[in-house]
Amino acid sequence: MRKIIQNKRGSYADIFVFIIMSFIIVVFFGMMYYGFSKVDTVLTGIQITTGDGTGYGNFTNIVDDTWGEVFDAYAQLKIIAYVLIFGMIFSILVSSYMTKSPPIFLIIYIIISIVGIIAGASISNVYQGLLLNAEFGSTLQSFRGASYLLLYLPYLAGIVALFSGLLSLIQLNKSKVETGGGFQP
Repeated sequence: MRKIIQNKRGSYADIFVFIIMSFIIVVFFGMMYYGFSKVDTVLTGIQITTGDGTGYGNFTNIVDDTWGEVFDAYAQLKIIAYVLIFGMIFSILVSSYMTKSPPIFLIIYIIISIVGIIAGASISNVYQGLLLNAEFGSTLQSFRGASYLLLYLPYLAGIVALFSGLLSLIQLNKSKVETGGGFQP
């Protein structure tokens, strides 16, 4: 296990991966939910009755018992998108805590964080345009938590970048051996 953890380096591009993947996850899950809601509307709109019209002779009952259960499960995509975004934030913070960065990289990290915040503002504006779309926007608005995070993505990216930078630059998790203050046996 120790071999796996040794000599691992964090990435300064984590904030960009977070911004892009957050957008892709929410839009992809939104497209899936939108498509499956259209299929659900079409399937439940079919009015076919076979036989005497009771039980499984009615097509609506068949759809509700089969496809209806699947469609109800796709409603969980809203929660999964929110959880995945927080999982990415948590993984960025943990990886920056485990990273050993000399303070000389502070300037580079600040520049990359500023560019990440600007990229977050651009992606947030694109997402806001998607929310205002007449057809697809209502589906994305139903992803309340993830939509909120994407609308405030520049602030979120700034906060994550600040804390991950502090965690990687502060010597809280380093022993004297790692910082060069001691000798190795």
